[in-house]
Amino acid sequence: MLQSALLAPGHADLVTHVTYDFYGERLATCSADQKIQIFRKTPENTWDRETGWKAHDAPILHLSFAHPVHGSLLASSSHDRSVRIWEEPTGRERDGRWIERAVLTGAKGSVKQVEFGTADAGSEPRVASISTDSYLRIYTSADPSLSDWTLLQPIYIPSLPQPGSSDETPVDSSASTSSNELANGGWGLSWCKERWWGSVIASFAGISPIVKILSIPQDSSSSPTSLIFLNPPNNSSQAPLTSISWAPSCGRAYHLIASGSRDGTVRIWRLEPPGEKLRTDYNDLDGDAGSAGGAWKGECVADFGKGGARIGMVDWNATGTTLTTTDDEGIVRIYKPTYARSWKLLGQMSAEEPTHEESNGH
Repeated sequence: MLQSALLAPGHADLVTHVTYDFYGERLATCSADQKIQIFRKTPENTWDRETGWKAHDAPILHLSFAHPVHGSLLASSSHDRSVRIWEEPTGRERDGRWIERAVLTGAKGSVKQVEFGTADAGSEPRVASISTDSYLRIYTSADPSLSDWTLLQPIYIPSLPQPGSSDETPVDSSASTSSNELANGGWGLSWCKERWWGSVIASFAGISPIVKILSIPQDSSSSPTSLIFLNPPNNSSQAPLTSISWAPSCGRAYHLIASGSRDGTVRIWRLEPPGEKLRTDYNDLDGDAGSAGGAWKGECVADFGKGGARIGMVDWNATGTTLTTTDDEGIVRIYKPTYARSWKLLGQMSAEEPTHEESNGH
């Protein structure tokens, strides 16, 4: 695969995350140098640095752009145990750094990932984060200035009740993260991209290889509900997870979720939601809400890569039809399903310069 562009040097240390905005016209990067850089695509398909600023007091780990329906917002998470909400300046301030609207605290460990929720016109923006204390935290804001954010119930992922259980979801736990988990564990989350089922999110924490899917209530008066736990097949890797991504459904009757593991395993799940009548927007005139069945079903449809380098990221394209992975060897791989329902490697690329022999076709 050919390199199409190279970003100008903007960081003084390791780059930890790169993300596009909704339209793919802007690119945000963060680094261990505690800074965020914003690049904008030009008509010549090059990327010009737009702005950059010191955003945290420790290395930054993850970034997430909000959907444009909520404005030009960016969330960042860091080893300093905080999530920060940034808004693009307008008017006279447009040439300056982005404005810090809120600092969300409460985590008792490094905040490994942050992600804005699904866009829904007329609803309040939501942002989820997960930290090394294994708590999933959902924040929402009804403040037009975005300076006031409310924390919904913090969710301790390791103690979530089994789907269908009558036990309440634990919102507090005295358990602490062990040194083994901090060294070998992983923490991640990904929102369901389709809003018809309400706020649904996939998450994992610690050294467990299990992906847990749960439904988040609209406010703190109700508890989150476990929908389904995705356990790896018996003959598959049990290594801790490192990354997760929920694919856009684009009209499919099922969902796809991809996960990456510490031992290089990439796993793809096919997730089938319950019947049409259990959608949050369904107006059942007969009042028969449960006739279609309420159980989510999951099946592992692909499992490959075991024994390779640690997976750093898995991510889908805009239609959920191709999967991209990165690993600790610096290799980006792209996969696509075949008619036989297997997943084929389309190509791979590396950030390293090709050798002289390779560049000459030898």
